[in-house]
Amino acid sequence: MAGELYSSARPIGYNPSRRHIAMSVQTTTSVGWREKLKGDNYFLHKLHSLTGIFPVGYYLVQHLFLNSMAAIDPKYFNAVVYFFNAILPKPVLWAMELFFIILPLLFHSLYGFVITYHGKANIFRYRFRENLGYTLQRVSGVVIFLFLLFHVYSTTISHKLYGKDISYAGMQAHFQNPWVVALYVIGITASSYHLFNGVWNFAIRWGLAISDRAQRNVYKFCMVGFVLLTALGIVALAGFFMHEAPPNPLANH
Repeated sequence: MAGELYSSARPIGYNPSRRHIAMSVQTTTSVGWREKLKGDNYFLHKLHSLTGIFPVGYYLVQHLFLNSMAAIDPKYFNAVVYFFNAILPKPVLWAMELFFIILPLLFHSLYGFVITYHGKANIFRYRFRENLGYTLQRVSGVVIFLFLLFHVYSTTISHKLYGKDISYAGMQAHFQNPWVVALYVIGITASSYHLFNGVWNFAIRWGLAISDRAQRNVYKFCMVGFVLLTALGIVALAGFFMHEAPPNPLANH
């Protein structure tokens, strides 16, 4: 219907082919910085979806994979810890942490809050699955942000500031509290869902899945990916209960 207004925050799975044509008059009114930061900013929204896949999503997958070494043998997990903390040159490690983890994650998180603030699901205009995905994506993003604050402080920051043991033995002690284990299960599940629901949204937003059939196929792939990545994370977590802890490889560093 001509002149009909639409929410600028589109649900996950939004298909441009379903949208009615809305007529509008182009003006030359200047746009302030507040308007540019709204959740419908084309460039920022594209960058947000891209950083969610790489490097943030990539880092999540490889992080869970490396941690899953704990389930195979504690020595493999300790070897990973030793490599990043004793062998890899510190400037290289700091550059990787800053440019491939901290800055992309901060942008993705903060702009995600902008999208959440300006957006809302519409149960009358879009299908239930799309609205559910939209809502869960926003809720899981908040859950992940809070979880990461705890995770990073209790591991990386505590190690650098207070010398906390982050070897297999240290993480095994970390998970003796059942509430911590429950928090990690929630964080892993939320992170896995957020990533693969984001992959689906990325495929649609970047024009990789345009037809309904393509979107359904991508959705099925992403739900399988969500289950598999969650399982990998749970295996990594369970790995710290499977073995007796070997000596700390960082004891003399």
